[in-house]
Amino acid sequence: MSTEQQAPVWARPGAFPEKPVTGAFGFQDTKGKRHQADSLKSLVKLVEKSKHGVDLVWCPEFEHFIAPEELVGLRKTLVKRRSFWARNDISDGKRLTLVMGAAFLWASYAAYSNSQGNWSHVIESPAVAITAIMLLIFGLVPWYEGWKELRKQSSRDEAYWAKEVADARFDSWINGHVAPFTLTLLVLILVTGASQWIAAGSFDWGSEAVEKFGLQKQMSAAGVDPWWRYFTAAMVHGNLVHWLMNFAALRYLARRAEVLARWPHMVTAYVIAAFVGGMTTVYFQPNVPSVGASGGILGLLGFLLVFETLHKALVPKSARKRLLAGLVLVGVMGGVGFSFIDNSAHAGGLIAGMAYAAIVFPSSSSVTRPSILKKDIFVGGGALVILIATTVYCAYRLLLE
Repeated sequence: MSTEQQAPVWARPGAFPEKPVTGAFGFQDTKGKRHQADSLKSLVKLVEKSKHGVDLVWCPEFEHFIAPEELVGLRKTLVKRRSFWARNDISDGKRLTLVMGAAFLWASYAAYSNSQGNWSHVIESPAVAITAIMLLIFGLVPWYEGWKELRKQSSRDEAYWAKEVADARFDSWINGHVAPFTLTLLVLILVTGASQWIAAGSFDWGSEAVEKFGLQKQMSAAGVDPWWRYFTAAMVHGNLVHWLMNFAALRYLARRAEVLARWPHMVTAYVIAAFVGGMTTVYFQPNVPSVGASGGILGLLGFLLVFETLHKALVPKSARKRLLAGLVLVGVMGGVGFSFIDNSAHAGGLIAGMAYAAIVFPSSSSVTRPSILKKDIFVGGGALVILIATTVYCAYRLLLE
């Protein structure tokens, strides 16, 4: 095996398209637009002025696009841009921490006053939990991420840049794939969301979705509720915010799973995790009806955690650590919002996704992605048919009944 073939595909010279024939230097921004330059100095100026991030660059030394971090002459400019954005994140994080912190304190005070000093009511209050989650997402996390970015730039040695190059190439390689089955899944979620909005006439979709498609858990536990609700509940959402958060998470995790493990496993893991997450919440949280794709989404997260651990040579260590950080964030949000977040569905979906990856994929030191077998296509195709049929059924009942 050649030296090139011993590297994962994202690290190989041909991982990215061939560079343009015009312009000795240039870069492609995160919007896909290309900017040409005649010299490294001109390229640096273009990057400094760009309002968008730098995805890939080209230069005379390489035949293909490369990660910006690979061009040594550009590194100083990249550090300046990252420092600028990190300071903005810190500034925005501090400001929103004050705003969301004040909202959290007010919600806590209101809940305490309305319950005549009952602290358990404060802890269980959805308003308190929502403001706490907003404080975390919009205030504390950006503040921390900005601080972490500035901190890690204090020692920019070769090991630092090697990690940065690996991260950048991996992310650009993942984002460069079309991922048609991820797109299909997103379209299905979009169709159900649009159908809910049209049927309800507003973005507060919860009541109709729960009544027609949600898990009525006491009925499900008694075997009275139709089995198909385990699938329909995973395709509809309670409101616009719920839908947006799941759509964003699904977009990232499904693409990563499709590119690395191939589409049949992504679709199969999602369907199995959604179903198991529904069964888990019926058993452990029987008193509150459920809707939402989060069980399947946590299944994809669990699937990736195990798959990438079993294929360590295929994925940079830092990229795997980001998945763990995402899991920790979900856990914190689930703890804060336990009064309205379905943690049982999350846990069931997560474990199902992890189990699927552990059963299907053996540990491997190979740098290549697994091949698609005929049985994988058959199973994945069946799972995709289930999702399409579920979406058609939900849209039909919402729009035509």
